Amino acid sequence: MGIGYLLSRLLQTQKPNSQKLSSYECGEDGIPLRNTSFHFRYYLPAVIFLLFEVEIVLMAPVLLAQEAVPAFWSLSNWQFLLKCEALLFFVILATGYAFAASRKYFDWEKPVQKPIVFEVPIPDFAYEQYNIEQEKLWAEKKI
Repeated sequence: MGIGYLLSRLLQTQKPNSQKLSSYECGEDGIPLRNTSFHFRYYLPAVIFLLFEVEIVLMAPVLLAQEAVPAFWSLSNWQFLLKCEALLFFVILATGYAFAASRKYFDWEKPVQKPIVFEVPIPDFAYEQYNIEQEKLWAEKKI
């Protein structure tokens, strides 16, 4: 294994260019700041994927235990109990999925919120004039 690695290192050519050095993982260029984090929309699909993977892992023992009937259960009662447990587990996950879908957590792009427009009898220029007067008063107090 080490010989193959050394041989490949000796035979390869090092010709980096802008396309080879560009980011390709998530489609966004890397941010050099340390204090920034990824947008939440990248984490949500991963968390949902993990939840459904855990569902598969937790459902496997139920499916495998269908033939391993305890001594004090009949086969039909045991299989009915396993089906009820699987259905309950699935209902809990489906409820969580419906909740996330109702909150639009699966939408990749969040809708832009529209600004609130107030319909009042006061004209817009009156607000602008008031703001200018307040800025002048504030500047006088500040100096």
